[in-house]
Amino acid sequence: MQSTKLGIIGLGRHGSRYARHAAQDVEALHLTAICRRDEAAGRALAGELDCRWMGNARELIASDDVDAIVLVTLPSLLPELVTLAAELGKPLLVEKPVAAGLESGRPMLAAVESANIYCIAGHTLRFNSLCLAMRDEIGRLGRIDTLTFSQRFPPQLQLDWLDDPARSGGGNIMHTGVHCFDLLRWFTGLEISSVACSMRSAVTTDTEDNFVASLQLSNGSTLAQVNCSRSSTSRNGLIEISGEHGQLVGDHVLGTLHFLGPDGPSELTPDAPVMTVPAILEAFAAGVGGSATAAASYRDGLAAVAVAEACYRSVSSGRFEDVTAL
Repeated sequence: MQSTKLGIIGLGRHGSRYARHAAQDVEALHLTAICRRDEAAGRALAGELDCRWMGNARELIASDDVDAIVLVTLPSLLPELVTLAAELGKPLLVEKPVAAGLESGRPMLAAVESANIYCIAGHTLRFNSLCLAMRDEIGRLGRIDTLTFSQRFPPQLQLDWLDDPARSGGGNIMHTGVHCFDLLRWFTGLEISSVACSMRSAVTTDTEDNFVASLQLSNGSTLAQVNCSRSSTSRNGLIEISGEHGQLVGDHVLGTLHFLGPDGPSELTPDAPVMTVPAILEAFAAGVGGSATAAASYRDGLAAVAVAEACYRSVSSGRFEDVTAL
């Protein structure tokens, strides 16, 4: 089978990870071009990965030797790039958050869906072995009453753009919280209808690095809480799902999973951990080849952004805010 010729725009730490996996680990992809504003670093990586460096993102998207695009760039830069790729009919993988907000995200959603291109949002936790196991096991709980997500990560002070709302679209709510909001929709099949949120800054200056959000779901009965920080030296990814027949308690960082029932806890064994970037690239390649639907669509990605936006409105208003429907 002929490999899909791939271009990647955005070659920071995370984008470079995408590039190396695309070039070395995914047979169905052939990395032909990368775009990074730092020419010296871009040319060096292009030499390492046997592809060409380009300094202009629009030219890369329009290149005849690029069939599909991965965007791992600032949310503020996405509207022009997503729209151009859609106009040219080129499949997209858009790293999360897929927009800086609904004002910029809605036109991108319209462009992607009207062009009917394959587009996958970079919600890589959908490919995490622990998260997949929890989704498989959730049916044994019966009625779902509450879900709790708690994530702790170190500060990312080396990423100066992350503490600049004009470029990042927001802080920890937008860049970590969206993962949890997406998992909440994915686990339950429900929409998030309203949120109440508080946030603080322990390390950052212009964006939040800690937040707690209470969420109400569209069935009117299930509740959730998301509690994330990027101010600790530790890491965790706790997920607790409570229902009428027991609880699932897992941690996607530690790789542990237990079912808590009336007879006490029992340990469950998820599949072996996988690297989620090559996993999503494999899924992207399959979708471009026409053999799979998007594990997380652009609409799914924008739905998580809509929840983040409601969180920011709640911080300002001090009350529950409805999540804007797409």
